[in-house]
Amino acid sequence: MNLDVLKEFAHFLRQSPPLKLRRIQRIGDNLFKMEVNENVFYIDLSRAKSTIFTTSDILVATRLYQAPFDKSLQKYCNNTILTNAQVDGDNRILRLFLQAQNHYKTSETILQMEFTGRNTNLILLDSRSVVLDALHHITKEQSFREVRISKPLIALPQPQKIPAQQDKKIELFRVFQENYKELNAKTLQSKIHKSQTLITQKIKRLNQILHSLENKENLESQSKQESSLGQLIVRNLYLHPHFKGTHLELEGINVSLPKKAQNLSAAAQIFFENAKKLNKRAQNIHLQEQNLSEKIAFYENLLKMIQNVTNLSDLEILNSNLHSDRLQNSKKSSKQKQEVKPYESFFVEGFKVSFGKNESENLALLKDAKSDDVWLHIRDVPSSHCIIHCGKAKISDIILYKVAEILVGLRQDSYAHYTIDYTRRKFVKLIQGANVIYGKEQTLELKKD
Repeated sequence: MNLDVLKEFAHFLRQSPPLKLRRIQRIGDNLFKMEVNENVFYIDLSRAKSTIFTTSDILVATRLYQAPFDKSLQKYCNNTILTNAQVDGDNRILRLFLQAQNHYKTSETILQMEFTGRNTNLILLDSRSVVLDALHHITKEQSFREVRISKPLIALPQPQKIPAQQDKKIELFRVFQENYKELNAKTLQSKIHKSQTLITQKIKRLNQILHSLENKENLESQSKQESSLGQLIVRNLYLHPHFKGTHLELEGINVSLPKKAQNLSAAAQIFFENAKKLNKRAQNIHLQEQNLSEKIAFYENLLKMIQNVTNLSDLEILNSNLHSDRLQNSKKSSKQKQEVKPYESFFVEGFKVSFGKNESENLALLKDAKSDDVWLHIRDVPSSHCIIHCGKAKISDIILYKVAEILVGLRQDSYAHYTIDYTRRKFVKLIQGANVIYGKEQTLELKKD
């Protein structure tokens, strides 16, 4: 983080009348979204590459951060007045002085952003510089500068070498926008490449399984052969009531008896059971082919979406499908046996979002959904049903649009415009197959790039 840019940012934040810090929240492990009046700034505190940037892209996290520090941010920072902003001398440390007004008293908090190389941090302090909470807690064993709750924070020594100052005027918002472009240029393409490789491997494996499926005609032929052998034994059973061998000639045919058969009656039963199993596999082989083909089509569409993604936030959401089991079960005991769901899922700000690829998956999804979950569907187009598993929680417009973008992006058609209806699951009624009627819906309009 450039020191001159940080000082210019502090100057921008010192306004009269004072600005309002509406909200600051974590949307990545080290990425924070800060809303100041009508402006949105992103504070990236990744070690060794910390920065501040702005973007017109809507960045949404896969998970909702609810650690104690995130709750402290909400408690001490949201809806506060930004009374002052200072840089700590020549240290790349920005201190925001916040004032909160409630019914009983006025409280003051300092939000300290440290862009100090490997030791980046976000620290909440009271007016006496005592630590209220911190993104990274640091003990005496780790550093001379302890960062622990209820302990005073020691000021960081000033650098011995004073950084050279820029002569030209800093265009703050242009710099922040360039920071975002640089961040994407450095990391987005490499992460897209990794995701492409992973999905391509999945598609390759699925194609291998598809092409290795048994032939329906061969299975039916084997089924008839097993059934014929069973009938042959039944017809001749009375001729060999006490036979105990492994081979027997019947009606000019040499029959090899199953190893598990204790007698001819048991052998006939095994042949008949094998015939039923083979016939069932033959009749269901098309379902396996359909399931694999739909899975391949899903990943091919997901691959196209990933290739066209423009920011890391959207990439993380799309990648959440590849790790959906880990994300879904992260809070559950490893001893619990998890049921594999037939439909596909992503995660948007901690909400599981599921899509059906065909009629059976749509039916399973509608069955699993709770009454207050949010249902989405593209109007007048045969398509996936979508469920946001949210219960009674309120879903923001940002999440709705992100989910709608995925719903549209997973389609193979290329209409210029889509209308997406959404409502609570309890207002959706199945009428035939996965066809539904619904009410109390609201509508989103979406253009596909």
